Amino acid sequence: MKIPHISNANINSAFNFTVKSGKQILKGTKKCVEQVGDKGRRAVTAVMFVSGGLNPQFANKSANLVENNGDVFVRTKPGIVTDCFTLKSPSVKKSVAKVPVIKSAKDVLLVDDPYKSAKELNVLLNDLLLKKGNKTNPIKNKAAVFLNKAEKYNVNPIVLMAISMAESSRGTSVAARTKNNIGGIMGRNGLRKFSRVEDCIDAMAETVAKHHKESHLNTLEELGRSGKYCDKSVAEDWIKHVMFYIKKLS
Repeated sequence: MKIPHISNANINSAFNFTVKSGKQILKGTKKCVEQVGDKGRRAVTAVMFVSGGLNPQFANKSANLVENNGDVFVRTKPGIVTDCFTLKSPSVKKSVAKVPVIKSAKDVLLVDDPYKSAKELNVLLNDLLLKKGNKTNPIKNKAAVFLNKAEKYNVNPIVLMAISMAESSRGTSVAARTKNNIGGIMGRNGLRKFSRVEDCIDAMAETVAKHHKESHLNTLEELGRSGKYCDKSVAEDWIKHVMFYIKKLS
């Protein structure tokens, strides 16, 4: 069999087609990831094999998308993507995290998984702190601590953060500054003193978990009106203040 001659023009044409196809794959993949969230990494991983076959540089760029935990991967409402690579896998659709719609304290669950990273929550948390004394504020950059303690006791970290903001006047109260008590945690002789803010956050998470399990309280409204965390006489204002911060942090 005679092998046909391949001209430079043919080679250049094939190369240009390869580059163009690879760029389209990357563009479409990134768009998919932006729509379906963190679980879109599965799609990127699959595309790495396809784009890698076209040109190694595309595989490297796809790998960068997989490793990127920043702006590329954003959580949105789950759904099948129809305007790029169609994801028909039910596991991908089902596992995408939902952003809760919070209208009132009835919608805020005491036991709930976080839907924001520590980095995202730190930005939101720090933005709420007052400029005066911001550098020494005991709540500043504590999002990771809230997340860890919330995971330890299986409670909602946003609830803990919001309660601390309300109870400590955004970290500026006397108890917050002198006792590391940012959660209004009471002891036998009044407000408890903690050696570290981390210990107070641990006590807050343990308290919320205890009331959830023993008193079967499931929402922020139930916690506030039960008198278990705050006095019933101030329940209405307490719920209102905590809800203000929950909406800011959500």
